[in-house]
Amino acid sequence: MVNERTEIFYGIENVMNTILQFLYQSRGKIDAYVDYTRPPLAVDIEVLKSAFLDARKRGVKLRYATEITKDNISYCKQMMTMVDELRHLDGIKGNFYISEAEYLAPATFHEAGKPAAQIIYSNVKELIEHQRYVFETLWSKTIPAEQRIREIEEGTVHYETRIMDNSEQIIKEISSLTANSNLLDACLSSGGMHYSHKYFFNIKKKLLERQKRGGHKGIRYVTELNNENIKLAKLYLDSGIQLRHLSNLPPLSFGVSDKKIAVTIEKMKEGKVVQSLLLSNEPKYLEHFSSVFQELWENGVDANERIREIEEGTEPAKIEIIRNSKEAVALSYKLVKSAKHEILRIYPSMDQFHRQVRIGALHLFREALERGLSVKVLVPGDAEQINKIVDEVQLALPHLEIRSLDKSLQTQIGILVVDRKESMIIELKDDTKDNYYDAAGLAAYSNSKPIGVSYASIFETLWKQGELYEQLKSYNTMQREFINIAAHELRTPVQPILGLSQVLLSGKSDKESSNELLRVINRNAERLQHLIEDILDVTRIEGQSLRLKMESFNLNDLISNAISEYKSQIERQQSHKELVFNAKEDIITIKGDKGRISQVISNLLSNAVKFTEEGDSILVSVEKKEDDEAVIISVKDTGIGINSEIFPRLFTKFASKSDRGGTGLGLFISKSIVDAHRGAIWAENNPDGNGANFIFSLPLATKT
Repeated sequence: MVNERTEIFYGIENVMNTILQFLYQSRGKIDAYVDYTRPPLAVDIEVLKSAFLDARKRGVKLRYATEITKDNISYCKQMMTMVDELRHLDGIKGNFYISEAEYLAPATFHEAGKPAAQIIYSNVKELIEHQRYVFETLWSKTIPAEQRIREIEEGTVHYETRIMDNSEQIIKEISSLTANSNLLDACLSSGGMHYSHKYFFNIKKKLLERQKRGGHKGIRYVTELNNENIKLAKLYLDSGIQLRHLSNLPPLSFGVSDKKIAVTIEKMKEGKVVQSLLLSNEPKYLEHFSSVFQELWENGVDANERIREIEEGTEPAKIEIIRNSKEAVALSYKLVKSAKHEILRIYPSMDQFHRQVRIGALHLFREALERGLSVKVLVPGDAEQINKIVDEVQLALPHLEIRSLDKSLQTQIGILVVDRKESMIIELKDDTKDNYYDAAGLAAYSNSKPIGVSYASIFETLWKQGELYEQLKSYNTMQREFINIAAHELRTPVQPILGLSQVLLSGKSDKESSNELLRVINRNAERLQHLIEDILDVTRIEGQSLRLKMESFNLNDLISNAISEYKSQIERQQSHKELVFNAKEDIITIKGDKGRISQVISNLLSNAVKFTEEGDSILVSVEKKEDDEAVIISVKDTGIGINSEIFPRLFTKFASKSDRGGTGLGLFISKSIVDAHRGAIWAENNPDGNGANFIFSLPLATKT
């Protein structure tokens, strides 16, 4: 039984011995597939030539496939006497030999005129059968050596179409196509323009010189002109090349002369070398690509006109339909990356939002936010769903703005607007799919500014509607809370007024008891009046009819009087809370509505007294700012502090979360009064965690 093996032999001597042994051991047939450098070696190296001739004398059938060229034609003629059949194939790369029982192939490409330094040997049956199939496939594409030799010697045209994958050889072939042309047309991508300039521009300059002498019909280019290649386009135009612009180029680049065509589907970005090229001189291909080019040329725009549009920023608007969802996504990502100011995005469904997150949308948004852009996103869904998304997303992207879009406004179309200039709409074809690309359908891109502005306007309307919707829900919630609180606040004074007045009407109480009952009734009536006045003040504020009676007065006197009233109230209630007033100056004159400022101070004192525990103190302080333009008043208590849920809306209507009563209107009214005086009001919890500090500022009276 034959011991099957595959191994590599190193060194020229070992390689030659292996080849000779292969030739001498073969009994039935030998098939060779070798490049154009091998025939000279087989003829010039005597031991190889003898081995070939010996094999043929023994009756071994020799088939030899190679590339016959002008340089090796004489050697190929001699090879025809050394083998049974020699045939030609263009562009052979690599070498291998097969007998009935063995296989040889160099492990590296040969250098011209030298044997290989490494060779692979195998007698594995499966490998031999596979390589024999490869050989038969290639052999079927060859032509007789006699035909190829006649074409070379007689100068007749050999029609062929071949694929090339050697970048250096590709450059040589395109150079030859260009130099030997009598006319030259090319449809190139922007990258193809740079590639052509880098490798072939000097040849084209010679063609243009021939054109001036009447020896060439000229060079025409069709390409898509943009900011990236406008400088190169001007160079081509100045040199005498005719150039036209076309927005929607075909997906391949090609050049066609009067003799050959060269075609590639590569983008050739930044002049990248072409790795694969189809080359043909067959008349049907020449006719087809010449016709295609002519149609593109006739549909193109004069290059000078296009350059002027780019330089003047008057680029005509276009609308492009994109049928491939992956291409649409790629374009949308490109738009987001090119944004300079703003990105607006409406998703057609919650699921489509999640799908795009999975393919990298948040990463793009993060990059945009890091560039200082505004990014706003609308997603259909209820508030609970959106809040969950916001919580998740804003952990990673705190500046990304996301709002819910009411489900009644949900459509099958998603919208992307960039800088209010460029826009895309993307169809939601099937919302049940897991993959974004499968769920998406047709897309349309536009660089029309009016269209971009229109979509942005739609977005802003929906954005504001979402904001108003959330505000309305919040307002309704607060209003319900206020109604409950107001009902309680009204009921609290009304009940004793009704109850005690009935006792008085019964006539069963003595004079001293009656007086006490009247004092209680009066106190609750004042409380009721205060509540009514607060509600009326809110109405005036919202109706912008709050009027101020401006006068100059000593702020310290006003505060002292307010504190005295609350001290008396505390004493009447037999409470043990201390009010301390700290003023660094005796007289601080301001100009304002004395009654309204007193109302602000009373509101702050009322809150402080309400939330301060027995035995604790309240500190009221007044001091001028260093620039003597404003005065700062603070009311600091030692109570429970400000609830974190209330803090963000502390000075809004109905902001109340307390078991100690109150409508939540006092601070809203106070802020409105302070704002009307061109002042400011704010609050903070004390650093030690006990109580809060309410502060407001007012401008001092102008000195005269």
